[in-house]
Amino acid sequence: MSIHSKLVQAVSRKTIKRHDLNKDQTLKHLRSVFNNTPVIPLIPRGIKIRKIDQAQFQGDRISVKHPQMTILYFHGGAFVGGVTKTYHNLAARLAKQLKAEVFLATYPLAPEAPYPAAPNRCLEAYRYLLDIERKPENIVIAGDSAGGSLALTNLLQIRDQNLPNPRCAVLLSPATNALPEEEKLIAKCPSDAMLSATLVKRIIELYLPNKGDRSHPYASPIYGDFSGLPPIMFMASKDEILYYDALHAKDKAIAAGVNVEWFARSGVCHVWPIMVPFLPEANKDLKRIIRFIRQYQPDVLKLNQPSPETTGLNTAITIN
Repeated sequence: MSIHSKLVQAVSRKTIKRHDLNKDQTLKHLRSVFNNTPVIPLIPRGIKIRKIDQAQFQGDRISVKHPQMTILYFHGGAFVGGVTKTYHNLAARLAKQLKAEVFLATYPLAPEAPYPAAPNRCLEAYRYLLDIERKPENIVIAGDSAGGSLALTNLLQIRDQNLPNPRCAVLLSPATNALPEEEKLIAKCPSDAMLSATLVKRIIELYLPNKGDRSHPYASPIYGDFSGLPPIMFMASKDEILYYDALHAKDKAIAAGVNVEWFARSGVCHVWPIMVPFLPEANKDLKRIIRFIRQYQPDVLKLNQPSPETTGLNTAITIN
């Protein structure tokens, strides 16, 4: 564990993690911390950022001059907050290294717009990319935390509506289960530097006020059928409260025949890869994300017969 990671976790425990808040207090607190970008943007040369405000898509486009692929990214924020600016550092480096354009999508937030407003809007964002003639084999879907849930739901919706699959997906600490097991929340609560069992419960209540919705696959992707989904990379901290959400989704994807790459690391906090370029672990693991995405380039797959060694099929790495 780097000194940087220790510092990030200490600050996170002090400023974000809370216990025993009611719903109103949770909403106010999470919006105060997630709607303010914690780091300064350090954008590499050659990267342009512009706002998009269209009927189907609102958000940011971060791109190199002549992009060769597209990333659709759904931000985190516990379904109640979050801003795209927080992701400019990560998006700019993905764009630079992959010669890509990154669409950072906004979506309706709870409790003003509870489920299913967010996943429905995220599906519109994917349709928007198809409508502006982005080839699905050159689209990557990604997201973190709540956005990781929306990204996985996006894959289910795309398949269910017979839309063409994207190239692959990258899910960072995804929330996948709105019916979590109490003992697992309690087990990981002490080691998680950001989220508590109480915060998770309140977030579920805010996003899914109708208890009957909580088992729907578009609200809890873990209850969905994963067959026919494109390759997925799962990344999770072994210390975080959503670790089992990611782990169980990974196992279900493998059982459904999905090509999966799994990476878990100890000593880091929830969604640590978004902290590039300030966190050494984030910088290292960004390289893993880049490699995974490159493995599924259409020209690479046409030239080489894929194998577990070359495609990352069902690979698992854990760093303690």
